[in-house]
Amino acid sequence: MQIQVRQARKEDAQQMLSLYTDFTREFVGPALRDLKTYRRMMRRKDRTYFVAINEQGKMLGYVLSRFDERRRQGSVDEIVVNPKNDYEQVAKPLIDKACNTLIKKKAAMIVAGSFGNLQHEKIFPTLGFLSFESTDVFMYAILNTQAFLNGLAPVFVSRLKRMEGWNGLMQIECDGHSVFIQKTKENIDPLVWSNQPVDFKVTLNRDVLIKLVFGVTDSIEANQIGQLEVETVQNQAATNHLLRTLFPKRQFAIMDYW
Repeated sequence: MQIQVRQARKEDAQQMLSLYTDFTREFVGPALRDLKTYRRMMRRKDRTYFVAINEQGKMLGYVLSRFDERRRQGSVDEIVVNPKNDYEQVAKPLIDKACNTLIKKKAAMIVAGSFGNLQHEKIFPTLGFLSFESTDVFMYAILNTQAFLNGLAPVFVSRLKRMEGWNGLMQIECDGHSVFIQKTKENIDPLVWSNQPVDFKVTLNRDVLIKLVFGVTDSIEANQIGQLEVETVQNQAATNHLLRTLFPKRQFAIMDYW
């Protein structure tokens, strides 16, 4: 497959938004964005977007790079690839283009965070990046629990969709707020509320939910030591499989910089 990489244009905003929406269904951490968000970000002089296009003109992915002129530091902040395409095949030429552009701007250093994304960690060493331990502190607080659960619902739906051998009604309850997901052989949908008997219920607080979402806590260990409670008729092996599906051990988040 031939991939062309070029700088993003204003008219690319809709395709970039669609890619972002599809990509963040697979990963936790999508910030709320619309067309105005991308048009505004593309106007900023310190940020540069590059897009990857195939032979038919379809956008496969994009990368965001930033250049801090005062510190002479470049950064690769966001890499988004259509989940249907090979991540490494699309991401590599995007990162290469972003890094070469930052070098031309005379960046003294280029940094790129992986947020525990194994695919990032495979690509960057081949491009000359060295791994180092960051001293940055990441702080996150849930201000609206129900809104947070509603935002996570598409992520849970996407993960459960790939799980074979289990159908039923699932409830995830956090501090008195819940999201329901109904999975059948034909379909899977998030529900606002249900009065039907629940087949698999996870109860936890905001602190544990945050740790699970960002991979700080292991879901099976959290269940074993009572940090979360599971109500189900499933055996232990099936319970662990469902918990691991909902909360993978390694994942990453896309962050917005303000």
